[in-house]
Amino acid sequence: MAWAILLGCGMAGQAAAAAKDPPGSEHRDVLVQGHLMHFELSRGSNPDRVILLEAGATLSSTEWTEVMRRLRSRTNATIIAYDRAGMGRSAPLRTRYDVRQEVSRLHDALRQLGLAREMVLVGHSYGGFLIQLYANLYPREVAGMVYVEAVTVSGLGGVAGATLFRNAISDAIRAGTNQFSDPRLAEGYVRTMKTLMRNPPPCGIPVAVITRGPRDMAITDPLLQRWRDGHAALAATTGGTLIHAARSGHVVPVDDPDLVADAILGVNDRAGRARADPRKCALPNG
Repeated sequence: MAWAILLGCGMAGQAAAAAKDPPGSEHRDVLVQGHLMHFELSRGSNPDRVILLEAGATLSSTEWTEVMRRLRSRTNATIIAYDRAGMGRSAPLRTRYDVRQEVSRLHDALRQLGLAREMVLVGHSYGGFLIQLYANLYPREVAGMVYVEAVTVSGLGGVAGATLFRNAISDAIRAGTNQFSDPRLAEGYVRTMKTLMRNPPPCGIPVAVITRGPRDMAITDPLLQRWRDGHAALAATTGGTLIHAARSGHVVPVDDPDLVADAILGVNDRAGRARADPRKCALPNG
């Protein structure tokens, strides 16, 4: 099942959590909208460029540890990873889950940190949904995007697929077999899908799309094929570069941090004055 890919993030998160912080990391707790959020920063010498790393649904900022380590030695941008509500070292979610509030909290926190500026957004799995919505809501702050094994509307099967995913998460939580820390994420997933269908992928900026497995990987599961087709469609929609992570499973930042870092730096090098604009897309959605 395609949603089984996402449910598997929790095990990788346990392994990622054991990694040590990159040298030079700064940790900040930010009170935003009554909620305490934890940020990890690696400040660069270029005040005008920021790289934001958005983790997958079950994961914390620690999934980016090795990617951050590689980026820090190769760019003068400021690099940010953080824990969303209920994840890692951030406070639990106390209200029903709303994806717009999720993105709004991030934006307000970045403003408090003085970092709500020209950014390259990087989103893994569910994080791809979040960076896409961020680019729609705050297009002037987005200079480039990297989708890493990201959830896409077509790849998950629209609202019907989101409903199945919600049910799968809820079942896993009840069975105690999954690392989702709050069932409200599952409850809000169908609403999230509908929101993303109204906020399509941005275009007119550099984009890279990373998909798991080699280019010629033999696939017998039609749902996994749809998942990969969603990535190909996203790259075509945005005019982006499709990158095959030949040695990776779903959690590419852990499996192949060098490939992810290379993709981020490639987009960062090409990012200029253009801003995200869904109207420039070649196709209606991704």
